[in-house]
This record gives sequence, C-alpha cells and structure tokens, in this order.
Amino acid sequence: MSAGLFQIQTEGATKAKSSVSKSTTTTIGSSKVMNLPLRGKTIVLDPGHGGKDVGSTGGRGTYEKDVTLRTALNVREKLVQEGATVVMTRDADTTISLKERTAVAQTENADLFISIHFDAYQTGDVYGMTTYFNKPQDQEIAEKIHDQIFKQDMNTKDRGVRFGDYHVIRENAKPAVLLELGYISNKNEETRMQSQSFQDQVSTAIASGVVNSLR
Repeated sequence: MSAGLFQIQTEGATKAKSSVSKSTTTTIGSSKVMNLPLRGKTIVLDPGHGGKDVGSTGGRGTYEKDVTLRTALNVREKLVQEGATVVMTRDADTTISLKERTAVAQTENADLFISIHFDAYQTGDVYGMTTYFNKPQDQEIAEKIHDQIFKQDMNTKDRGVRFGDYHVIRENAKPAVLLELGYISNKNEETRMQSQSFQDQVSTAIASGVVNSLR
C-alpha cells in the first residue's frame, strides 16, 4: 500500500482514506487538501468477481478477477490523490456476493459506486469498452466517465454508454455505474489490460471522470 493511505476494516469492505501528516514539509499542505476536488466524497470501488468466482478467462489463462482487482487498486490510488474516501468491496482474492457488494454502497453512504469488469465473447475478434448505467439519473455520470476514458488514446473500440440490467447497479440505492474495460477473450486486449501503461491510462481517466461527475 502506498504511503499516505491507511486502511480501516468496515462491514467486510476496506476503506482507504487520504492520510495527511502536517509534521513534515514533504506532505501536502492543509490548504491544498482543502481544495482537492473529491474532498468529502465517498467512492465505492467494486472489483468484479473474486475468490472462487474467477469471472471470464482469457486465452492466455488470465482470470478476470485478477485484472479487475489490479485496476480497482490503481483507480483507488488516483481517487485518494484527488481527496476522496475510497471503499473497496474487496481488496484481495475473496468471494463477495452481489448483495454484499451493493450493501457496501448503502452502509458507507457512497456518493458513487463503480463496478469494474472486463468483457468476454465467444469469438476472439470482438474488442472495445462499454460503460453501463441502470437508472436514468445515473446516465450522465456514466457518460462523463466514459468520455474521459476515450479522451485518452485507448487504442480500442468505443462501444458506447448503454443501459445495463446488472444486479450491482440495478439493486443499488446509490449512484452506480459498471465499466467493461476491454475484452479478455481478445488476445491483444488480454495482453494490453495487464500492462502498466494501460493501467495508468485507464485509472487516470476513470478518476478524471469521477471528478467531472461529482464536482
């Protein structure tokens, strides 16, 4: 875990908060902390699958559950840097039910719930990214995050913002979106999603989208 974070176990989730020490001159000053765009906002990040549920499996043997966790941890780091309180539905390879995932958003009174996934198809030629919302009031949030993703040179197909009937966004009492950040069934995307350059790019874009959504 990077410096500047501490963890609190709560309701089966892990909360990461920005931890600012005023005792050294190398830390962020209090005035800058006050101006961070996500200060006072709570974001729940939901890395899809986990534990016995591996999700989809790529042709090279990549488990979706592993890439979703890595991506969520990178997004967490970016959001904390923007001043957010970030709650993870899981921060390890554990099995979490869909009901438990949505309950975290309610328990933590989240300003936004983001479920992170990687898609799959029967053939390996399909590729691209899709952002899903379920409730009409969440469409604008989905669009802002999606727009930021494709402001980056993601080198993939923009599959748009769509309505999705997924439990974690359908049964969520808080604003919620679900991101499909590539096709693990496509060998090129399977390789790319594991690269540090992709992880940096997509996590930065998601964090920027959250800032735009919650200003």
